[in-house]
Amino acid sequence: MAEADLRAEIEALRREIAAMRGERTATDAAGDAEAEAAFESGAAHLNDELHRLGREISVLAEEAEKAIASHGLASVVGAFVLGIMIGRVFHR
Repeated sequence: MAEADLRAEIEALRREIAAMRGERTATDAAGDAEAEAAFESGAAHLNDELHRLGREISVLAEEAEKAIASHGLASVVGAFVLGIMIGRVFHR
């Protein structure tokens, strides 16, 4: 009789495990949907931030062009001095 009871218990455990797997699969699907939504939201936010950064860089580049155009000689001398300093730093 003990063997029959063990087999019945094992079969009951198998059914419980199968039911739990079914529940977990449903929960995983819901979790996957939430993760996908969070990913899409994050991707959209990142895309917006990259566009904003691109616009800011464009504005800075335009300002630099204007500054260089209005102060040509100072810009050339500054670039020359900066080049010498960088050369000395990397030469060592």
